[in-house]
Amino acid sequence: MNFNGRFPNMLVKLLRFVAIVLVILVLLFIVKWRMNHLFSMMTPEEKKDTSITEEIKSSKDQIDKISNVAKDASKESTLLKIETADVAQVAEQLKKEGLIRDTDAFIKMATQSGLADYITPGSYEIPEGTSPETILKKLSETGLQKATRTVHIEIPEHANDEMIASIVAKEDLVQDEYTFLQMIREQSAVPKIKPGGYQIHAPLPAQDLLDILTQYNTNQPGDPAPAEQPQQEQPQQ
Repeated sequence: MNFNGRFPNMLVKLLRFVAIVLVILVLLFIVKWRMNHLFSMMTPEEKKDTSITEEIKSSKDQIDKISNVAKDASKESTLLKIETADVAQVAEQLKKEGLIRDTDAFIKMATQSGLADYITPGSYEIPEGTSPETILKKLSETGLQKATRTVHIEIPEHANDEMIASIVAKEDLVQDEYTFLQMIREQSAVPKIKPGGYQIHAPLPAQDLLDILTQYNTNQPGDPAPAEQPQQEQPQQ
C-alpha cells in the first residue's frame, strides 16, 4: 500500500474540510451580524422596506463571495511527492494516483520532448483534471530553469571517450555519464571530436551535444591555426 502518498493526500483533504467549515462559520456569523444590525437600525415605516431590501442584497452579495471561496477550496487536488527523477517510476506513480491513464504515452512524451531529463524530485499539488502535458511541465519546470545556461568546456589533446564523457558529465550536460559514453563508442565519435573549446547552450538532448562535439569547435587564443591549403601552380604559358 502506498502510505507515503496517501497520508499527505488525507492531510490535504482534512485541511480542506477544516477550511470549508471555517468558511461556513464565517458565513453564518456575517448573516447573524447583518440581521442584528438590521433590527437595531429600524427606522420609521417609510424607510423600513428600503433598508430591508438593501440589507438583503448586501447579505446576498457576501454569501455569493463566500460561497465562491468555499467552492474553490473544495476542488479536488492530489499532493504528489516525487522522490526520483526516473521518468518510468514517475509515470507509474502518476498512474497509481489516478493522474494519468497511459504510462507508456507519458514516458514517450517526456522522452521525445527532452523534459524527461529535467524531472525534479519534490512535492507538487496537482489539481484534478490536469492534462499529462501540464503535469510534465510542472514536474520539469524547476530542473529546466536550473539547467538553462551557457557552458564552456575544453577538450584536451588526445582525449579518449572516457575523458570526454567525464568532462560533459561534470558540467551536468548529460544525465547519465555511462549512457553518453556508450553513445560515443557506438558512433565512433572520438576521432571526430577535435581538441579545443566548445560553447554549449544547455539544456539540450545528449545526441545534440554529441553532434556539436563532432561537428563544431571554437578556436581559443593559443590554439594552433588551421593548416593553409597548398596553392595550385599556374600552368606555364
